[in-house]
Amino acid sequence: MNKNRFKIWAIASLMAITTPTFAQDAPNADNGKKLYEANNCGSCHALDKKMVGPALRGVHERRSEEWLIQWIRNNKKFRESGDPDANKLYQEYGGAAMNIFENLTPAQVLDIVEYIKTAPAPSAPKTTGPVVDSNAGDQDDSSTKYILLILVAVFAIVLMVLARVKNTLKRIAAERDGDVESSKKHDRWYQKFLPEKLGKMNPTVLAIFTTLIIGLPAAWYGYKFGITEVGVQKGYAPTQPIAFSHKLHAGELKLDCKYCHSTVEESKSASIPALNTCMNCHKGVQLTDKYHGEISPEIKKIYAALDYDPEGMPGKEFGNNPKPIRWVRIHNLPDHAYFNHSQHVVVGKLQCQSCHGPIEKMEVVQQWSTLQMGWCIDCHRNTGIDAANNNYYAALHSKAQKDLKEKQNHSQYFGPDGKVKITPAMNGGLECAKCHY
Repeated sequence: MNKNRFKIWAIASLMAITTPTFAQDAPNADNGKKLYEANNCGSCHALDKKMVGPALRGVHERRSEEWLIQWIRNNKKFRESGDPDANKLYQEYGGAAMNIFENLTPAQVLDIVEYIKTAPAPSAPKTTGPVVDSNAGDQDDSSTKYILLILVAVFAIVLMVLARVKNTLKRIAAERDGDVESSKKHDRWYQKFLPEKLGKMNPTVLAIFTTLIIGLPAAWYGYKFGITEVGVQKGYAPTQPIAFSHKLHAGELKLDCKYCHSTVEESKSASIPALNTCMNCHKGVQLTDKYHGEISPEIKKIYAALDYDPEGMPGKEFGNNPKPIRWVRIHNLPDHAYFNHSQHVVVGKLQCQSCHGPIEKMEVVQQWSTLQMGWCIDCHRNTGIDAANNNYYAALHSKAQKDLKEKQNHSQYFGPDGKVKITPAMNGGLECAKCHY
């Protein structure tokens, strides 16, 4: 009898050990949501909208739990087993294979299904008025305002000159007629405000004296304004047709600048990335969770420019009417100034931040540096270069070694801080023809 009891106990224990965990515990929607987000399911799927993969809401009604577990954990193996529904789904989405998630247990798969089953439907976005496109309309043009101010100033000067001519003619006529009282009435206007001694001063001398007092400070201000403000766009941050955040892409996601600006190591220009580069990610990443199940408005602009239909049949998503994006240029150099990105990035080994500032922290890109000639010259004079480990500077390195050996601390390459320093200026970096042609 005791032996039978032991056998029953052993069989019960073995069944408890081998019974799958997902059969014991009820699916947990909260845990399923965490797993859904941790495994980036939302990058290819939405609950209520077809994306790279099908919409997920109601999937528990279309497929059995056993089918879902096999498909999600290893759809490749499941398809190779010959399941007709698995192969049909694979062909329906153009042979776009789903990732393999064998890291998920069957119980965790059912937790994700439970989250999909219980997730609330998206609420309609609230609107407080008509939507206004901030990019609609032209940028404010202040040139008309300046032209009107100049015209007002010119007319004011003309009126002053005519008034003075009129007053002078009246005074001369009064003196000719011997009318002293009338001639005093027509004294020059400034004589009423100046001390008697200054008022009787020769008008030419008075004009020169006044010009020196007022004109010199004004000339200094005009000179300073001309060299620091005219043509300088430091801080310029225009509104772009598509709001692209460098803070998100280069900062938080740590995308390499060269991924988008692919010609920076090979060309004079860093290039504006083609929209197809954006589509490498945003064909699947649509940020629907942030916009009540709808695709991000900025991503919609990319789709519209490419004439792309995210719900189109595989191979037929792109239409025949693409339109270019009219980006607003931020960094502008004069036509007579030459700058080569590849020279500075490959040879000079400069980081993007050297000229563009903390670009990885900018929500809206702005011109960080003045980009004036003096700013470039200061960089060429003060920035050290690694001549010893760069074949481009082999000749300069040999020249510097020879000069240091002969002159030691009196060499031009021996800096005031007691260290050897070689700069672009020592390699012809200040020659006019290097940047102007």
